[in-house]
Amino acid sequence: MTPTYALAHVFIPNLIKLKGAATVISALERKEKAYLDQLWTQAHVTHEPKISAVLRDPYRIGVLTLPPPKELGEAHMVGLVVKKGDPAYSRYFTLEHDYVLAKKADRTLLCEREGQKHTKHGDGPVLTGDFEKDAVAFIDCFMELIVPTRVQRKNTY
Repeated sequence: MTPTYALAHVFIPNLIKLKGAATVISALERKEKAYLDQLWTQAHVTHEPKISAVLRDPYRIGVLTLPPPKELGEAHMVGLVVKKGDPAYSRYFTLEHDYVLAKKADRTLLCEREGQKHTKHGDGPVLTGDFEKDAVAFIDCFMELIVPTRVQRKNTY
């Protein structure tokens, strides 16, 4: 397990579990990078995260970058969603680095962690290198799972 993998899959989920999702979101909304210093120390990495926080009523959403991934399964960034007025509701997403052998090309995967369960939801957005644009694309991608805006076709074979 690499330090970057441990950040996305162990250390950040543990912080959310210990402190509470609403507390972590509040720190992200205030862009308190010092609040996250314990994560980088625990993983033995030096990192200056970029943070974005938005409100899509009734959801509070926070996104932060991780050190650039080098291995499959490491995440570019993670996202946390909490619902105002519902302290039990929270969802945690990762935008993971992946490689398509048939195309010999990198891609991103939208994944979700719930306890020990790791679900791959499919392709994530193409990253541009512009954090603001990439954060919005990531948020749009996982919010589509929470509040669908596109019509989903069901196979009727």
